Amino acid sequence: MHDDLETRPTADSARAPRLPLSPAQERLWYLEQIAAGAPVHHVFAATLVEGPLDADRLAAALRNCVRRHELLRSTFDDRGDGPRRTVRATAEVPLRRLDLGDGTTSEARLRDVLAEESARPFAFDHGPALRATLVRDGEERHVLLLTAHRIVADRASLTVLESELSAHYAALSGGTEQLPRHSPSYTELVVPEGEGSGEELGYWQEKVQGSAPLDLPLDRARPRTPSHRATLRGLLLAPRHADALRRLAREEDATAWAVTAAAFAVLLTRWTGRPDVVFATPVDRRPPSAARTAFGPYADLLLLRVDLTGRPSLREAVRRVARTRDEAERHAGVPFGRLVQLLGPERDLSRHPLCQAVFALTGAVRTGFTAAGLTTSALTLDDATVPYDLGCTVTDDDDGADGGLGVELRLASDLWLPESADRMTSALRTLLTALAENPDRRIGDVPLLSPEDRARIEARNATDRPLPEPVTVDGLFRAWADRTPQALALTDRTGTWTYAQLRDRAGRVGRALIAAGVTQDSVVALHMRRSADLVTGMLGVLLAGGAPLVLDPGHPEERLRYTAVDADISAVLSRAEPPTWLHGLGVPVLGLNDAERAPATGPACQGPPAAGPLPPARSHPLGLAAVVHTSGSTGRPKAVGIPHRAVVRLITVTDYVSIGPGDVLLHLGDPAFDITAFEVWGALCNGARVEVLPGDEPLGPDEVLAALRELRPTIVALTGTLFNRVTDIDPRAFGGLRHLFVVGEVMDPRRTRAVLHGGAPPDHLHNGYGPSENATFSTTHLVDRLPEDAPRVPIGSALANTTLHVLDQELRPVPIGVTGELYVGGLGVARGYLGRPGHTAERFLPDPFAARPGALMYRTGDLVRMLPDGALDFLGRADQQVKIRGYRIEPGEVETALLVRDDVRECVVRAVDVAGDRRLVAYVVPAPGRRPSPPELLGALRGRLPSHMVPGHVVLLDALPTTPSGKIDARALPGYAEGAADRPDTVAPRTATERALWEIWADALRVRSFGVHDSFFLLGGHSLLASVVRTSVRERLGVTLPLRTLFDVPTLAGLAVEVERVTAEAATARASEEADDDTAQLDGLVAELERLAESRRAEGRAGGTG
Repeated sequence: MHDDLETRPTADSARAPRLPLSPAQERLWYLEQIAAGAPVHHVFAATLVEGPLDADRLAAALRNCVRRHELLRSTFDDRGDGPRRTVRATAEVPLRRLDLGDGTTSEARLRDVLAEESARPFAFDHGPALRATLVRDGEERHVLLLTAHRIVADRASLTVLESELSAHYAALSGGTEQLPRHSPSYTELVVPEGEGSGEELGYWQEKVQGSAPLDLPLDRARPRTPSHRATLRGLLLAPRHADALRRLAREEDATAWAVTAAAFAVLLTRWTGRPDVVFATPVDRRPPSAARTAFGPYADLLLLRVDLTGRPSLREAVRRVARTRDEAERHAGVPFGRLVQLLGPERDLSRHPLCQAVFALTGAVRTGFTAAGLTTSALTLDDATVPYDLGCTVTDDDDGADGGLGVELRLASDLWLPESADRMTSALRTLLTALAENPDRRIGDVPLLSPEDRARIEARNATDRPLPEPVTVDGLFRAWADRTPQALALTDRTGTWTYAQLRDRAGRVGRALIAAGVTQDSVVALHMRRSADLVTGMLGVLLAGGAPLVLDPGHPEERLRYTAVDADISAVLSRAEPPTWLHGLGVPVLGLNDAERAPATGPACQGPPAAGPLPPARSHPLGLAAVVHTSGSTGRPKAVGIPHRAVVRLITVTDYVSIGPGDVLLHLGDPAFDITAFEVWGALCNGARVEVLPGDEPLGPDEVLAALRELRPTIVALTGTLFNRVTDIDPRAFGGLRHLFVVGEVMDPRRTRAVLHGGAPPDHLHNGYGPSENATFSTTHLVDRLPEDAPRVPIGSALANTTLHVLDQELRPVPIGVTGELYVGGLGVARGYLGRPGHTAERFLPDPFAARPGALMYRTGDLVRMLPDGALDFLGRADQQVKIRGYRIEPGEVETALLVRDDVRECVVRAVDVAGDRRLVAYVVPAPGRRPSPPELLGALRGRLPSHMVPGHVVLLDALPTTPSGKIDARALPGYAEGAADRPDTVAPRTATERALWEIWADALRVRSFGVHDSFFLLGGHSLLASVVRTSVRERLGVTLPLRTLFDVPTLAGLAVEVERVTAEAATARASEEADDDTAQLDGLVAELERLAESRRAEGRAGGTG
């Protein structure tokens, strides 16, 4: 019979019943074990059928189709030899029938039902991985839904299945429609394909290993296991623009794919700030001879690395994308699954391997199911899932009535907020429109910032506020001294001074400096440690019209000498006997001895005169108020000249902090750095008091805790390192503060949450950001809450009279949410680098956004992005990215991955040269009472970061070295012997479980030299080997573990603990079951005895009445 002939199974009976999987199937099988039932790997086809459909006949046609395809009769399992496929002679795919009533069901309810059906999980070991559902929605209205797992079918396969259903349905109806001829089976077509040539593998190895991961700015911390939920956004490109893009494709002898993919590539480039991006595009690996009949998971991904360096035009971007695809297709013999195995083994469950973005061009979806007397049409369903970070699908239905282009973006909901999806969609529309209207425009010239967002940014920069007169630091102090002469101004362990007393003491210093030749903008060095005398001296310098430069005697003499000469100092103030080298500078040296001043030696030096009136005001708003040195890329510090206006902007008309009489500001920062402007002048220019911690003692967390308890300050600024160390000891220590600022370093989210939720947070907790070149703070962020999924603490918004510009490499504003470099403008910008006009011109640029003539903006070198609420998110240094084996790496991202661990207290990551090889090294301080091993830490990083970002070495330290200002001193990090860091003393297996697991690992990994703290993945393990270990553990130890266990506890010691835990729980469960059985048996015996006793009593009663 015709039907018998056409529904026979393909010739699989001659083959072994258990078949190997293709690389694509292996990966899908593994992913299913990790997150069983995730619908992200389902494909479906829905057809609206109107007319007299015979459901029984459709079910029979479905049975015939299942007999026809071996994949629909297959099950998948792992019996210790790796995942395999078993082909059954018969299998049943029932037609599930749902009745929604008489046709009054809402469209939303119908789609909900279809979505629920398409999302139901499959059981690989029972099969089949296909489901058919017929939903009745009226008398002659049905929806046929076919759902399959990608391990057996791709979307094109469902169209093949629909066509075969049509033919079988017609044949069962008595029709004569010819059924499609059999094509070779999936195994016959895929297995001979092989793994590609050596030349192809070499090509991909170079492409993949030399590229950086797609570093899209994310709104949320990447979860350990993604949910795969998607945020969907769509747009329709007008027909005239769609026609223009098709015309461009013809002009360039390119495809519509190349034109639209070019827009996507430019979007990725602009969004990441990098011209070299990697994404993938779906390809169909069906052989041309079976393009319409082959059934199976032939859909694959083709990796594309697109280079858009050199400011190309949009047209040139099309050409480069087209060439990239042509080149990739010439090396397409290696399936994507095989590339994953060879180049990017899946050790990180949080991200898609090798690529994080996928672009596809498709035609309109059409149903393959048709039948005489029935009207059919395809239904589109929004499954709202995405297996990667970002997906883009362009639908080009050139035959359609509208002639437009439909575009859909899918963003991982775990990673992005809806507002980011909106902005990315708007930007893509702008790029496609620009490509249609002016393809010869340079890609960087296309404005992606929407008018609405531009207006929002401009509004955020409307920060102008009038500064109080006089706009000088010493002038504001004079005013408070006149207003509140008896109020306390300054205290340290040696004494207390009122505003009047401090004015008199500083006045004497000022007159002495004037007598020594100090005039406006003269730089005066103060060779003394942090103390009340230092504050007095700095104020005296300002009263003389000069600019104080602090030389901390604790710093190396060579650096101090360089600093003094570089700043071209005019005089020196010294608290104690000045060192000999100061006299060799050829400038006046004045000595200070506690409260009394005595003349010292030096040219034109005269002792300070007796108390008298203050010198007349000599300062100017643009005159120098301070000189601080900042390190640079040359390794030689540069003198930053900070004007009075910048400091007044910092400490008055403040919209981020209120300072006034009654406040006590703790001066504990390094006085040689710009935080002094906030700690000292913030108090003395607002009627508050400065409490000085002595600078001749080490400043650590114990000293800070003691100061908080005993001195009771109201406002404190701590470096990130000190904040972390104090928080680790007592997160409630800041409860008495009105304001706590964390400055100078990245604010740690974990410690921040500990303070916020510890029961005694400060009234106001701030994250303060700003370079010295912008007078201490450019932005602050009030941290009153921090979501658990927040990857970082924002650095906030601009201070009054400060402007912020997030710009691309061509100094154009980037869209909200997009990475750019931060430029800071406004009244806080420094005058430049003293004596270095070249360096000044490089970093202090004319501000094109300012209305004030001659305004400058400072190029910070910091990468940031603006969040939807207007706050800035700090992403790292543009010039701190390091290159390791061709990859660009941001060390801060590695540090963040380490700091989320409870056993890590502090860390810093640096690139170092070891025997001529550039390597990434992590210096780690363990948490108190913890001692994680280097392999354990590296193994954990393998689970969170791409392999190229995992350091080659870990060095454990008792403490990180710090500079006098409390920041990490990277130059003082210890060296290490090559190889000593990544091979500590190997710990041999100590228990029977560890010994058994050691043998299992050795067999799977084919290595023998490792210990219980080594990471499975560092030893060469990957996802497929993890499944081998899981099977061996089940067979040898009788314990069944989830496949993801090795990713959560990648060390042998950790795995042994997990095995013993599961074993103990199983034993407890068995004992409980046995006890329940014993109880049940006892209950049964008691019941039986009671029945017997009752029976005998009944017999007795009967005998008594006879």
